[in-house]
Amino acid sequence: MIATTEATGLAARALDAVPFAVIALSKRDQVSYVNTAAEALLQRSAPLLRGRPLSDLLTEDAPLLDFIGRARREGGVMSARRIRIASPQIAPVEMDVTASPDGDDAGLVLTMMPSRSTQDDTTGAEVNAFAQVARMLGHEVKNPLAGIVGAAQLLGRQARDDQHALLTLIREEGARIERIVDRFAAFETFFSPRTRVTNVHIVLDSVIDLAKASFGATARFDLQYDPSLPEIDVDPDHLHEAALNLIKNAVEAATGPNRQARIAVATRYRAGFRFTGRDGPRTRGALEISVTDNGPGVPEATVARVFEPFFTTKSGGAGIGLAVVAEIMQAHGGFVVLDNSPGGACLRLLFPIARHKGAAK
Repeated sequence: MIATTEATGLAARALDAVPFAVIALSKRDQVSYVNTAAEALLQRSAPLLRGRPLSDLLTEDAPLLDFIGRARREGGVMSARRIRIASPQIAPVEMDVTASPDGDDAGLVLTMMPSRSTQDDTTGAEVNAFAQVARMLGHEVKNPLAGIVGAAQLLGRQARDDQHALLTLIREEGARIERIVDRFAAFETFFSPRTRVTNVHIVLDSVIDLAKASFGATARFDLQYDPSLPEIDVDPDHLHEAALNLIKNAVEAATGPNRQARIAVATRYRAGFRFTGRDGPRTRGALEISVTDNGPGVPEATVARVFEPFFTTKSGGAGIGLAVVAEIMQAHGGFVVLDNSPGGACLRLLFPIARHKGAAK
């Protein structure tokens, strides 16, 4: 969340380093924050912009004002491409714009990046800026993370037997976050898998333990594993991330005032799926991981958009989780499939199976 008067500390430094404009608006659409890129776009300094209605800075028929109006009416996160920004002080430019609700004060955050056709000349500068932000955030995250993991190790020396499992969970999750941060800080694409032969059930058990210790503390989990499944080539951190997103979504969808979330996590072999490899299309078996909830299901009007980045029907949601799952599955040459019904939703991850010497048959 961006503060209504100014962003401070790390957040301000990070936002000033990014190569796209960030503008925070109050509930009356007055400017409450701008980063450096937004100052350049609007051709005014932050002190001159704060408190001014955005409509004062643009023409009356500005497409951006219409987009903001629609974002206010429809709620959630909304994106649009090639919105023309212009005024007597602003040279015309086409921007890709995303509007996100800003907390409970009815604010709105706009992020604006030059449309692809206008940004070819700035690609190198943008990459350098993103890399700078990635390194800075990586450093800032790893320092407190090391303290958390260290504290868990110290507590483990005096912990009761029933506390060791949670302390182990803290250490393992800390190590996983550190690996992700290292990849981010090195500006390595997160969706480039580092695959190794992996037992998916070990990863799923880790995700279930994390869920039970946090957002799924009141949920009931039903595990239906097929022990005959082989190990598969997969990035275990990516699998952890995909499964965690599915299970978190399922718990949130199924939890209600008079309903306990019941989540079924199952694995099985599926025959006849066609996957594309280096040698072209081929028919092979798939390892399926399914997560089924007892919620009301996905509204039919939104089923086709659930995997779109930034699309969400949740209040305060970011619309990122299922888009990340889809990207991970694509990077692994697999599929994610939604089976929807009024009695609950089921999301299935389908991974290609490649048998290895010594793997289970």
